[in-house]
Amino acid sequence: MSAPPRFLGSVHTEYPDDDSVKDVTIHAAGKEISSDRHVLLQWLNGTKDDVPVTQVVQLTGQAGNYNYYAPVVKLRSADTNIRNQVIPVGMFSRAQRDQILHLASQVEFRKTSTVNNCRVWLRELLQTMADNKLITQAKFEEIIKVDPLQIRQQEQ
Repeated sequence: MSAPPRFLGSVHTEYPDDDSVKDVTIHAAGKEISSDRHVLLQWLNGTKDDVPVTQVVQLTGQAGNYNYYAPVVKLRSADTNIRNQVIPVGMFSRAQRDQILHLASQVEFRKTSTVNNCRVWLRELLQTMADNKLITQAKFEEIIKVDPLQIRQQEQ
């Protein structure tokens, strides 16, 4: 894992993770399912002036320029959960969230890919979470029914 660059605007120092059990969700941009909408895993680290501050686990970038950084903590807009789809993953302890971060850092991706994006990366992270008993295979399949994240394609 590498530290996020300044342009990501992480406020991790001001809002670090704590030892409480937290609700982990998938945040999917918009309400319409599409092959190019951004998806990420998140949990709440606090609030600032009634605005949620979430730790995000995501593949950042765009086709041809992907990266994974951790930890990244972002201020979200107050209406983010209204404008976007939120999919529950489960309640996780600090040790489990740390394991999620470790697993996320192990998900392989090709930085220069133009065919495999954050949706492929998240699907593989969720499958790895199931393989490591952080979620059940049934939970993985339930999530995929709600948002059919893409399967890795051969690079061109």
